[in-house]
Amino acid sequence: MDRITKFSSVIGQMFNPGSLDLYLARVFIIRYVIILVGLISTLQVLDLLAKSDDILAGDGATLADLWTYVTLRMPQLVSLFSPFVALLAAILSLAGLNIHNEVIIMKAAGWNAFRIILPLILMSGLVAAIHFVFNETIAVTARAELKNWEEHDFAANVPPAPDRVYDSWVTDGNNLIKAESASRNGSILLLDRVTQYIRNDQLQVKALIKADFAVYRDGKWKLFEVKKFDIDTLKVTPLENLDWKTNVPPERFIALGIKADQVNLQQLLTAIDQLEREGHVTNDLKTYLHQKFVSPLSTLLMPLLAGLAAFGLHRGGNLFGRILLTLALGFSYFVINNLFVALGQYGAVPAIVAGWLPFLLFGLAGISFILLTEE
Repeated sequence: MDRITKFSSVIGQMFNPGSLDLYLARVFIIRYVIILVGLISTLQVLDLLAKSDDILAGDGATLADLWTYVTLRMPQLVSLFSPFVALLAAILSLAGLNIHNEVIIMKAAGWNAFRIILPLILMSGLVAAIHFVFNETIAVTARAELKNWEEHDFAANVPPAPDRVYDSWVTDGNNLIKAESASRNGSILLLDRVTQYIRNDQLQVKALIKADFAVYRDGKWKLFEVKKFDIDTLKVTPLENLDWKTNVPPERFIALGIKADQVNLQQLLTAIDQLEREGHVTNDLKTYLHQKFVSPLSTLLMPLLAGLAAFGLHRGGNLFGRILLTLALGFSYFVINNLFVALGQYGAVPAIVAGWLPFLLFGLAGISFILLTEE
């Protein structure tokens, strides 16, 4: 009964925070904003120095294109480094409280370790929600536009990135089909530089059909500027325009070539559903789908990991060591998370395990460390 009463009290304070809660939340968020601005500004300057020659070498480029690059690159940096900034902000906040003996005062007032870091976790949750919305509305669009601009060698007046994917491979029975790009405009689908590999039952290539482009319209495919190459005779036959009979649904070209980090959640779910209905393996897309949630939510782990720097007497001389351990633990999370993402994309582990296991393990590790320091 006492535990239920304490738990209810904590839940009530979440919706009716006191002055100390607001103080802890303000300490964390101020440090988060300062570190985020400083780190992203530094990284952006270094990145711009490395890319400035390529940007200004683009056709018709001006100095204003440097600012365009900054506006497209900065959202990616913010999205990538937000959890790491939360770790630094939590460490500085809790270490500062420890140094000034404020942790001792809060414990004397009856607060345990989890109650002390609760305002930081709540602010981390707010940051995670903003991170998710920011990534889905701004970062993915900026990433796609920057990719499109880079592929045009940073030329001026490049049109906005189309609804397009690149290097799309599909199977049609024994045959293979490759399109260098696939773009959609309403009900019309355009494939650029199409190559169809005609294979026999032993999957040996017997002929190639190449077309400058293909158009799907009104339920029919048509190839343009077609040439056929026969492997046995080494003969090239021009076919000009050709009606293309294939069982490949047009949406498969878009779904197979989709770049998961350049589309929003709805587009990614649509692509996964399209491919699964046709029996394709979607480990890579599913893994990134989980990462769309795990990446922002990893911000919630950072106050738990930073608890190492808050609890325990700093006069014992081990505060700096605990800060280094916290940083090492935080870096380990990002490294192991990326490792599991790679394993999930290659199908070595299930996508849901690759997406969530590091998050859960390090969450439990953070809770365990705090419990140990409490004892």
